[in-house]
Amino acid sequence: MRMGEDPLVEVWMSDVNLSEEANIGVDPWCVSVDTANRWSKSFAKKNQRLIPTTTDLVDEVWKNRPDSQMSPVVVHPLEFAGRSAFDKLEELRTDVTYCPVAHALRFSMWTRWKYPLSQRFVASYYAAKPSRFVAAFTNSVFGKPEHLFILSGEEEEASSSSSSSLVANLDMTIPSVTLPYNGYKYSSVHGFMACNDGTTFIICNPSTRQVISFHCKAFRTSLGYDPVHDQFKALTLLTSVYDYIHNPSLMMCTHEVIRLGRGGRVVSRSSQVTSPYYLPMTVGLSINGFMYYGASVPVPNEAETPPTPVFVCFDVKNERILSFITTPKEVLVWKVYTSLIEYKGKLAVVVPTNCFRTASSFDRFDLWILEDVTKHEWSRQSFQLPLPLPFTRAPMGRRLISQGTNKAGEIIFSPTTLPGRAKPFYVFYFNTDTKSARRVRIHGVADTEEFWSRYGLTGVCCASFSPQHADSIAFL
Repeated sequence: MRMGEDPLVEVWMSDVNLSEEANIGVDPWCVSVDTANRWSKSFAKKNQRLIPTTTDLVDEVWKNRPDSQMSPVVVHPLEFAGRSAFDKLEELRTDVTYCPVAHALRFSMWTRWKYPLSQRFVASYYAAKPSRFVAAFTNSVFGKPEHLFILSGEEEEASSSSSSSLVANLDMTIPSVTLPYNGYKYSSVHGFMACNDGTTFIICNPSTRQVISFHCKAFRTSLGYDPVHDQFKALTLLTSVYDYIHNPSLMMCTHEVIRLGRGGRVVSRSSQVTSPYYLPMTVGLSINGFMYYGASVPVPNEAETPPTPVFVCFDVKNERILSFITTPKEVLVWKVYTSLIEYKGKLAVVVPTNCFRTASSFDRFDLWILEDVTKHEWSRQSFQLPLPLPFTRAPMGRRLISQGTNKAGEIIFSPTTLPGRAKPFYVFYFNTDTKSARRVRIHGVADTEEFWSRYGLTGVCCASFSPQHADSIAFL
């Protein structure tokens, strides 16, 4: 259409060529947010709707599309380009470095005009930037209003100081969500946060503030990521312990795989994933395209024999239970309170070892590392903490667990609940090389009376701290 001569696209489509209440499909990757909002407002006058598509419409109709050319890249002479490629890339690097993540989507639209770069380039750049920590907590399960609070800040490198502080900024709040006091926690997966609120599964991106939620058929759901196809999938265990109680001869478990597409839509659901029967203990941890979670396998026809501890390994890409990884019984001794972490690219478990004696704290722990997934080989390292950390096994008691490490490899212990009304929030870093620990205060995590009063916080609030959370401008 000729700009300045022909009518606007939305006028031409809405007033001339489409009936009332028509649905108008658009590729969300090819129009700006401002354009989409303008079109939606214009189409609404005739009860017409703008609907984002999940497939490339050109690919659907252009069946004989020729293959992309593989000709050598040619650098245009300066007389045509105006500036050298080196100068352009230097300016782009400077612009991206000082561009906040919150403005990255607008930046990616700008680069289409200034430079021939795609949003994928911008997204990959932010994925390579230094990681951040995410702190999350909900109001008390008995408190109103219900809210999920998500904060983040820049991670600290290893320090020789015995204490320091970081600052967390409130990124977003999600209403009508609260989590109970137990071993469940939030998970950080490839730039997204996920948690269960009953049978509702919630996924959000603190960087873009996108939030999606959907219903699951059961309570046990974990988020995984397939790096090969760049796709998120949620795995729900449909078979419950009650099924086993009513049918002790039960031999199989059934799972549902929920595939997520652009726009946060559930693309498809499959209930064809089965495995030998097991009882889950922990939430899933996603590492390099695989999801791991602790479980126990009852011994058939041996009611008096303790169940066998294992780790279930789910292959996200191929959507199958890959194996039951045999596990020393000490690894899963704390059952739902077990801390699964990624340690130097491998599955690891942090196990407090002297809580049976103190009943309320620990000053020693074992680090179990899955060295060989195929051979089911584990290694164990034992450490002495320079100070005791709380570990009360009661659901509402104080407890510090580890949800990961920083880039320096320090194991980070964080509380599972807020420390109290307007009290400072501390995490502890343990260096496995120097055997030293340091306390780090996280400013901004509900540590003022003004914050508690503004949001109506009450009682004991379930909390979580996720280190090495990668910023992402991706949308589901």
